[in-house]
Amino acid sequence: MEKRLIIGIAGSEGKEFHDVQILPNTRAADVLKGLNLTGFHLAKPEGGMFAREDNIFDAVADGQKLYATKADVEAGA
Repeated sequence: MEKRLIIGIAGSEGKEFHDVQILPNTRAADVLKGLNLTGFHLAKPEGGMFAREDNIFDAVADGQKLYATKADVEAGA
């Protein structure tokens, strides 16, 4: 069983999306590595970020949209 995710790249003005197939026990780091997104985190659907080692398969629905955001962004600078 696999799930399909849509990963949007934050800062691409809504122009860059990737379809990703994940299997059980897929970690956030696995998705980011597969997309060559070094220095990014995956945003959780309810807000906040997944840790790199988080198993995201059980935390997302099939067809879910997540966003990859730069890890070093500072708010209010």
